[in-house]
Amino acid sequence: MQAAPAIIAEQKSADNRISGTTPATTIGTLITSFDSSIIELLVSPGGPDVEIRSMTLLEDSDIDGTESPGALSDVYLPVGVPIDSVIKWLVASEHKPKLMLVKNAVNESALRAAAEKSGIALASVHPQASSGHIYSLIQQLLIKNTYRRRATAQGSGLDPTGDSDLFALSETVAELTGGLVTINDNAQHILAHSTGHENEDELHQRSVLGREWPSGYSEWLQKRGTFEHLRRSDEVIDIPAAPEFGAAHRLAVSIRRRGTSIATSGVHQQHLGTIWVQTAGTPLHDGSDEVLRGAAEVASRIVIRILDASRRESAQIQRLFGALGGGVDITSLADSLSLSLDGPAAVVGFATTEQTPAELRRMTNSLRLHASAFRRDAVTTAIVDRIYVLFPLAEGESLISDWASDTVHYLESSTDIVARAAVAVMIPRLSGVPEARREVDRVLDAPGDTPSRVTTLAASRTAVLLGEILDLIGDNDRLRDPRVDRLLSYDDKNSSDMQFTLTSYLAAFGDVKKAAALLKVHPNTLRYRVRRAEQIMGISLDEPDTRLLTELQLALVSREPSEPERLTPTL
Repeated sequence: MQAAPAIIAEQKSADNRISGTTPATTIGTLITSFDSSIIELLVSPGGPDVEIRSMTLLEDSDIDGTESPGALSDVYLPVGVPIDSVIKWLVASEHKPKLMLVKNAVNESALRAAAEKSGIALASVHPQASSGHIYSLIQQLLIKNTYRRRATAQGSGLDPTGDSDLFALSETVAELTGGLVTINDNAQHILAHSTGHENEDELHQRSVLGREWPSGYSEWLQKRGTFEHLRRSDEVIDIPAAPEFGAAHRLAVSIRRRGTSIATSGVHQQHLGTIWVQTAGTPLHDGSDEVLRGAAEVASRIVIRILDASRRESAQIQRLFGALGGGVDITSLADSLSLSLDGPAAVVGFATTEQTPAELRRMTNSLRLHASAFRRDAVTTAIVDRIYVLFPLAEGESLISDWASDTVHYLESSTDIVARAAVAVMIPRLSGVPEARREVDRVLDAPGDTPSRVTTLAASRTAVLLGEILDLIGDNDRLRDPRVDRLLSYDDKNSSDMQFTLTSYLAAFGDVKKAAALLKVHPNTLRYRVRRAEQIMGISLDEPDTRLLTELQLALVSREPSEPERLTPTL
């Protein structure tokens, strides 16, 4: 008796993964993981079996020498770098990758010659492909194979459910249906796809290249009720061709999380994504609906495991930074993330202007990509409204500070975000990360009115300690001076600004001429105001202790958000 298509899909998904010892990722396996219309290998002096383990983005600052090269990666993808600059860099640089991916390099004979002379492989990337999408997919491939090798070395073998690879599942579904497959998340971002085909339509090509669907097609599907069906049902839906949008005939099925819901008497299903199968030249095979239903069950387990593993890893990373409470097995965490336990390591924290949760997530993802391009072993997480980056085995504090400065400049030049960064002192072991984060927070909690957007505790110790002293005073009513309250009350009743006058006078160390020039008043006027303020408060500023206490109390008042801002001093 022939096995049901759904069972065949699950078995082939398992067979397509690991057989015996898992080989390392090579140039050949990377290239064959993509359709030749997306990435085409042009030159490979070392052959297809050159092993690769890491990838990074290459920017102008890496080429012109304004930034240190950081850790050398095996695969480079230039972003915004002219071809001529890439050629010069390949010839002159001592830090050469094993594979260079360059957009639209097919007709660049000079680039080929430079790659051959440098002894590195060269591949052409489709010019419309999203660099971030290509980077993400290759990183997934490298991480997946690293995990497989570790699992095989530890003797854990295959997952007993036989369903851990969305790309293998895509290939299996494509073979059993005779179509082209993409697996998307619930925001229609591609998670995996089958290899290309000469009959792929524009929609499939745009998806694989990391581009958005034509908005008109999404609206067309919305009007047909397709998205609503996918959100509410696990039945396969038939979608006719729409030539006006470059879309061939398709089948689609929802990927759902199944579980008991207290709020309902039945089964609650959470929509996780969609499997799409495009008809490619010939009609889809009989039984494709059953294949898709089985594939949706397999994909559900894979996606849930990915999401759950991501949440667990995210929680462990936050515990590594001293958040969420509870302990963390640093040795196991370091092993799972391929981090070195021994330092020196560096922690960088970023504080920004107020953002929505969605904006914070986007910024965190952007920083994660930026940090990984600088150092592939960087670990990035967001805690409350701040973002932290850990650099294990950091080369030096100055390099990390330079990277932080460049990152702040990048954020402010590409967005409306105003950011500040703090770099903790180097820590000898990963166990020191929580303390380093607390040090970073101390710096970021201090007023950000210094010219430098990037600083350290040592460089900003005065502001940090003064801020913490004012916090202590502000949290203890017994340490508040009621005489300052009398001055504030006088200002409110008389629409004056004795507080601002006295603050300026004390900041000028009692220099009447200097303070008067700052306030743009006559020195005699300033003297009168200072004497009047002393009378109102019942103090004498001739006493050094009184001057110190008054300055601290006025500094506390000026930082309180409830205090009205007074810009123009008046009598």
